[in-house]
Amino acid sequence: MERNGHVRRNCIRALVIAFVALALALWGRALRRDLDVMGALVDTGKELNWEIDGVTAVRNVGKDQWRISAEKVVRDHPVEYLNKISSQIVGPSGLRTINAPTGAYDHENGTLTLRDADGIWQRSEHPFEWKTPEARWEQKNDVWNFPRGVTVSGDVYTLVWRNAVMDGQRKIRVKDGCIRWWSE
Repeated sequence: MERNGHVRRNCIRALVIAFVALALALWGRALRRDLDVMGALVDTGKELNWEIDGVTAVRNVGKDQWRISAEKVVRDHPVEYLNKISSQIVGPSGLRTINAPTGAYDHENGTLTLRDADGIWQRSEHPFEWKTPEARWEQKNDVWNFPRGVTVSGDVYTLVWRNAVMDGQRKIRVKDGCIRWWSE
């Protein structure tokens, strides 16, 4: 009888060990599946869409400090759509403001596109206001493109161009433009 009890205990022990091993194997399989799902989410995290209200960011771009705010940002990878944009750029060339009701930032191309934008450029000499139906900024080369025209107004003049490109903050190329002078 003792032999039977010993066999029975060994059988129960073997069954418990087999059950624990099976449970661990199933748990490990479920854990691996969960980790694979998490890994896939992390890998595609850049492609997730989201929406945030009331965003303000401060960045240094070259010698300038940009402070940009948007009432709403909606990300639809790789583009972020912006609503009610307000920005201030402070640097060696003075204070610049940019305002636009809508815009978009394309992460893949590093470009910011603004619709119906306007602003001011306050500097010690020749401050001016500007307005455009569309402005595009290429981050990599710090180039502003105004493909649908731009109007610039100073103290006693207004410049109107059908197309303009501002490379950095010094070189401006214009096409099909005119200038109006007035005096008070």
